[in-house]
Amino acid sequence: MEKLDFLSLESRLVNLMLGKMNLMQDQQEREGMVLKYLEAILKKGEFSEFKVYFDSEENKIKFIKDFLSYSIITELLCDIHVEDIIINNLKPVYIHHSEKGFIQTPHRFPTQKAMDLFVRKLLLFAGRKHLEKIVNLELPKLEGRVNIALSPFGPQITITKAKVTPLSIIDLIRAGSLTYEVAAQLWMYIEGMSIRPANIMIAGGPGVGKTTLLNALFSFIPQTDRMVVIEDTLELNTFLEDSCSRLESDAEVTLADLVKNSLRMRPERIIVGEVRGDEARDMITACNIGKYCMGTIHALTSREAIIRLQNEPMNIPEMLVNLIDVFIVLKRYHVKDKLYRVVDEVSETSGMEQVKILLSGVYKYDYEQHKVKSISPSTVFRDRLSKQSGLTPKEIMKEHILRARLIEHLDKEGMSTLKEVTTFCRSYNRAPSEATAGLGLDRNKILADIG
Repeated sequence: MEKLDFLSLESRLVNLMLGKMNLMQDQQEREGMVLKYLEAILKKGEFSEFKVYFDSEENKIKFIKDFLSYSIITELLCDIHVEDIIINNLKPVYIHHSEKGFIQTPHRFPTQKAMDLFVRKLLLFAGRKHLEKIVNLELPKLEGRVNIALSPFGPQITITKAKVTPLSIIDLIRAGSLTYEVAAQLWMYIEGMSIRPANIMIAGGPGVGKTTLLNALFSFIPQTDRMVVIEDTLELNTFLEDSCSRLESDAEVTLADLVKNSLRMRPERIIVGEVRGDEARDMITACNIGKYCMGTIHALTSREAIIRLQNEPMNIPEMLVNLIDVFIVLKRYHVKDKLYRVVDEVSETSGMEQVKILLSGVYKYDYEQHKVKSISPSTVFRDRLSKQSGLTPKEIMKEHILRARLIEHLDKEGMSTLKEVTTFCRSYNRAPSEATAGLGLDRNKILADIG
């Protein structure tokens, strides 16, 4: 039998199918579609040399599964420790490993033909038809996002994987990113005791875990609060949010357009995946009319985040930036070849002094002790919450300590998945004493013990 040219057959299939798949199709639908086009090709007499090969049902099934795979990087996509995959045309493939950092792999595409086919398959799987000089795609089942930049040196591809199982706040505590106390404070900010939630901006450089933390914080949003999630490329995982609307910008509809439109969608919460342009002003407008907003921004400190918001291209007036109640800054660092992602600082805005927004630091990471430490009480947000809730500042402080103990108890009982944490926190929001009793604890007794 002559040598079969599988690359040419796959390329022909891709040409016929581009633009006809979509992200929401399951594997069975995709396999059925490939089979349909494959049989049409063979029926026309094209690739007649494959006739004997495909007389075997086993070979046909294997071909379809290989066609719907990701070639040489399939193994990397299945590795839970691989966070990013970097492909620079025919050079060796690099990865960003969750524990080892940036490393080279033995994988590489053998020929330009194989590389070009891989790029077009990414387009196909994402439901796109045309390859532009710069394109952002989602992987099927929202397993990650792809950035493709065409250059004179061939396609430069970066694949950022989504977590197969999204990390919960307890997973982040176990990883050393924050403490029970900080987690409880974030719970207080986001839930706001269903009276006065905080507007929050999560800042940090690339790859520090901003999206991961934002996703984990969804556990603290009450089930009764309607959410609208707005992103450039779909990354956040909202599998527990039945009432959540998800929107994605593209060449025709900008993030700013979507944020403006979200105000007509009756949201209590507006989540912007990454704030970097005109959408910032619309998000702040939403805060100003009583919506509660969260988002991420590229900045290395709370002060730097404020400066970015005030200047081009966001241009938010100083008085309006003050509507953001809390800045959470994430950083990453290496110790003995191990990578750590941590909450570096938590700060609350505390008004204006002349033209400068005042910041009140609440937590700061101690790099010598490898731990987030309290630097001052959460007085600003606590007092705002106290005024609107009728609770005394002391009662709010006791509630914070209680919640830290509840999170610790969940951890010790092994209730660490995103679903388990979310279920408990939302149950607690509805009926605190009953939810606490469900853990075998007495809420009133814990509060009395706190003093």
